[in-house]
Amino acid sequence: MRKKSSVVILLFGALALLMVTGCAETKYIPKGKVACPADIIWSVVPQADINSFLCTVTEFKKEQAVLFEVGIKNISDKAQRFRVQIFLLDEGKAVGGLVPAKGKPPVLNPGQEKVVTYPVIKATQLPKKLEVVIKTISLD
Repeated sequence: MRKKSSVVILLFGALALLMVTGCAETKYIPKGKVACPADIIWSVVPQADINSFLCTVTEFKKEQAVLFEVGIKNISDKAQRFRVQIFLLDEGKAVGGLVPAKGKPPVLNPGQEKVVTYPVIKATQLPKKLEVVIKTISLD
């Protein structure tokens, strides 16, 4: 009985250690300049890299807005199309789109970079927390 309980405790300890260390994601760090004071959570696919990220308060179409400028580079060996999503966590707002938005076919070739802008209309101050998500999308 004593041996059985020791094995169970050892098994649970190994499982807990695996959950803490083995399942932890490596934190993404953009290669380019990030000019935004927000606390940013990055979720970026391995095929993309952020070459620049800027957030600023400006006027957009005669309205006060927070403007995000994102430089995305295709670092894979295949043509890719990306979906960019920026979540303003405290404000409950989000912006984003496809990169590239247009084209025949609408893709970034290997090594190609595209800078896109996304405004958040009627936002008057920079967000404190952001989540930036970049995914690949199907080309079919």
